[in-house]
Amino acid sequence: MQRKIYLVGSIALGAMAALCVGASADAKPLKHHHKAAEQAAPARDLGAEVEALRARLDAEEAARAQDQSQIAAAQSDAAAARAEAAAAHAQVASQIETLPGVVAADVAKATPKPNWSGDTKVGATVFADLTNISQSPSPNNKNGTGEDIKRAYLTVDHKFDDIWSASLTADFAPNGAAFHGGSLQGTEVVKKAYIQAKVFGDALVVRGGAADMPWIPFAESVYGYRFVEKTIADLQKDGNSADTGVNASGALANGLLGYSVSVVDGAGYKNDIRSKGMDVEGRVNLNWNGFVGAVGGYSGKLSNDYQAIPDPTFHTAQRQDALVAFVNPMFRVGLEYFNETNWTQTTSVATDKGHGYSGFGSFNLTPQFSVFGRYDTSKPSQSLHSTETINYFNLGLNYEPVKVIDLALVYKREEAKGSGSINFTDGNTSFTAPGHYDEVGVFAQYKF
Repeated sequence: MQRKIYLVGSIALGAMAALCVGASADAKPLKHHHKAAEQAAPARDLGAEVEALRARLDAEEAARAQDQSQIAAAQSDAAAARAEAAAAHAQVASQIETLPGVVAADVAKATPKPNWSGDTKVGATVFADLTNISQSPSPNNKNGTGEDIKRAYLTVDHKFDDIWSASLTADFAPNGAAFHGGSLQGTEVVKKAYIQAKVFGDALVVRGGAADMPWIPFAESVYGYRFVEKTIADLQKDGNSADTGVNASGALANGLLGYSVSVVDGAGYKNDIRSKGMDVEGRVNLNWNGFVGAVGGYSGKLSNDYQAIPDPTFHTAQRQDALVAFVNPMFRVGLEYFNETNWTQTTSVATDKGHGYSGFGSFNLTPQFSVFGRYDTSKPSQSLHSTETINYFNLGLNYEPVKVIDLALVYKREEAKGSGSINFTDGNTSFTAPGHYDEVGVFAQYKF
């Protein structure tokens, strides 16, 4: 722009100079003809220069206009390219957004429609052994070598939705029956049959029907070798592992605290007796960095208060429980205690009480081999048979070839001490004290 102004100014000055020269020529006649001609020549040259400047200016203006036209065309092409790229991106994004739906539709077409079996699980657990038993006194048909099927559970679990589910467990060897002649000798019973509702997720789970009791299954999970032996309260017949009624359980504070409360018939899962009232069992437990601590209790008539005149019961059976243990991937060690009152005297005028301790431990030698042991001592009848003491221990080496199979080489010994002839019965055997019971062999569990 400054150059243009300069050129215009030059043309204007040139024109003024030409006018001045012309005016001077008109006012004063030239005395010498040759001098006038000489002075007119520069004026003609100046006009040509002005025309040349004007032509140059027009050429530059034309070039500038052409450059601006090319720039505008380039900008237009760039805008069009951007618009085309944006449209292509939008199309690709739209295709990507619709792709999951297309894939899901294709998968849905290829996947069979779900039915009830998709939310149903079937499993089984079997406790078996091949051992030699020797007991004294009163030898009986338990003495000798043979194979037993102590338990044979068949379980069916079904999930209706995230809240409702149901479970059924049949026990095909509830009395520790053995296979003889190709058939299972025992009375098949339903151990568990309940419907479950997760009322508040894992914080409150309610079961109605025949279900696990709060204490014995919990103690078994900490002990870890139920297929070898029952826990002490169960072994001494001072509790049931399952019963019929209503159970509420849950885990709080990310599993730090747990609880379970049952209101049940009191007869256990092997009996079906309707009584006047219901029994209550409860448990609270703490789990922290491998440490386990729990307390529990039971109170009721054990379903002995059935309809009769007069009322056949005189006392309420009670039991208090405690357990402490430490469990980690390498080892476990624990101690269980129970104290009972009138457990066998609900229908007797006399009163009685008993208690027992059980210490257990195990150590994993390798991921597949572990050694374990346990020692129990109990006074089952402190009032009526104060001299009777039961001592029990086991030692074993367990081999776990796969996660669902355990094979254990075990030695068990149980001793009943007391003065006079005392009838002794527990989960292993029945004989007259004083006496002892020895068993050695292979114990196994397998489940799927």
